[in-house]
Amino acid sequence: MLVSFFNKISITDSLVIVFLLLGFLGLSLFSLKYNYNSFAIPTDVSNNKNEFNIITAADFGCSLRAQENIKNIEKMNPELVLVPGDLSYKKTAKCWFNMTKPLDSKIKIAIGNHEDYEEEGSDGDKLKKSVMDHYGLEKSYYSFNYKNVHVLVLDTQLELSVDTLQSSAVINETLPGISVGKGKQVDEKLDHIKKNPVLQRYPLIDVKDFMDKNSIDVKVPALEDLEEVNAKVPQLEVDQKQYQFVLNDLKETNENKKIEWTFVMFHKPMYSSLSKQLEEYIIREKYEEIFDRYNVDIVIQGHNHIYSRTLPLSVNKQQISEPIIDQQNANSKNNSIFRNPNGIIYLVVGTGGDELYTITEKPYYVQNHFDKGYGFVDLKIDGNRLDGIFYEINLDCKMKITEIKKKATLDFETCRPSAGGSDELKIRDQFTIIK
Repeated sequence: MLVSFFNKISITDSLVIVFLLLGFLGLSLFSLKYNYNSFAIPTDVSNNKNEFNIITAADFGCSLRAQENIKNIEKMNPELVLVPGDLSYKKTAKCWFNMTKPLDSKIKIAIGNHEDYEEEGSDGDKLKKSVMDHYGLEKSYYSFNYKNVHVLVLDTQLELSVDTLQSSAVINETLPGISVGKGKQVDEKLDHIKKNPVLQRYPLIDVKDFMDKNSIDVKVPALEDLEEVNAKVPQLEVDQKQYQFVLNDLKETNENKKIEWTFVMFHKPMYSSLSKQLEEYIIREKYEEIFDRYNVDIVIQGHNHIYSRTLPLSVNKQQISEPIIDQQNANSKNNSIFRNPNGIIYLVVGTGGDELYTITEKPYYVQNHFDKGYGFVDLKIDGNRLDGIFYEINLDCKMKITEIKKKATLDFETCRPSAGGSDELKIRDQFTIIK
C-alpha cells in the first residue's frame, strides 16, 4: 500500500515527505540524548530574540570542584551571575577573583558569613571591605535592574539570625566542663568562646532577655532548646536601615511597569530542605510578608550546601513555620510548570564547590532537592516566561565508608574533573513560570 501511495505522487512531493520524516527522527533523537529527567514542558515556546539567561550558585571556595563549576558556567555565556555568598572561604578573596576573572563584570554578590566577622574575626572585616570594593559596592545591601528583571540583594549578616544565635550560644555557663569519657573533662564553654569571634566582640546576655528585647515572638525550635538549658547569647546589633531599604525598593519596583521579574538574593536561607544549616525563622518572620506584598517571584539563597527548590509559597501569619502552598499549581498534572503562581519559589544553590551536606528531611513545601553533586541554576528569561534548570557538573568521585553508619558514600574531597574530558551536564531539576 505504501509503494502504491508513492507511485501516485510526484518526485517533489516525495522529497518533501522524506525531509519531514528525517526532521522528525532527528528531533526525537535529540530529545532522547538531552532529556535526563522526564519533565514535560509546554509547547508554547517563544522564539523571542530578547531571551537571556542568569546563572546562580553559592558556597564556592577555590578547589578544583569550584574551578570546574566556574568553567561550566562560563560555557553557558550568562549575561549575569548571581552569587549569594561564601566566595573564597579564605582570609582574602584573591583566589576567587582570579578564578572568576572571565566573569568578573557579570558577577553580583551577596555577603555570606565567610565574608564577615562571624567566621573570620578581624580578617572578616577586611575581607568584606575588599569584596565590596572589588564589586563597587558602597553598602552590602543594594539593588539593580537588568532588562526586565529587578534584583534586590540583602546582607543576612546584618540580621538577627537563628544560625548565629545557635552557633554562638554558651550553654550552662556555670558548669566548668563536660565529661568526654574515661574520667576526662573538657571546658567546652571556654573553648567555644575562644573559637567564636562573635563571642569575643559582643557581651553575653540571657537568651530569654535577648528575645524579649528584640521582640522575637516567633517560635524557633533551636532557640526554645537554648532557653531550656539556660543559654546565653551575644548581644548582637541589628541594622534597621536595611529593612527600610527593602520596603522602599520593593514598593518602587512593584510600580515599575517595565519590570516583569523580581528576584531577591541573600545568603542564609528562609526556606530549605533540612540539612546542616537551619531555616531562618526570624528573617522569615521579618521579610516574607513584604516579599509577598510586592510580588517577588524568586528568592535565591545559599549557606546550606545542597540544592533545594520549594513550591510557590506565601506567608502563614498564624504559624510562620507552616507556609501556604499555591495549591492550584501544586495539584496540577505537571507541577513543575507554574502559571501565574500565587507565591514565591525559594531556591537554595549551595553547590558551588565547598563540602556538600547531607539532606535529612524534605519539608512538605519543598518540591525537589539534591545533595549528590555540584552545579548551578540557569534561569532563562523570555518576556513573561522563565525556565529554571539545575545542572550538575560532570565530576569523578571516589567512594568512602562512613564511620558511624558504615555505609558507602561519595567522598566529595576526591571529586575531580572527568578524565574522559566529557563536559556534558546532567539536568537534576527544572521548572517553568509563565505569567
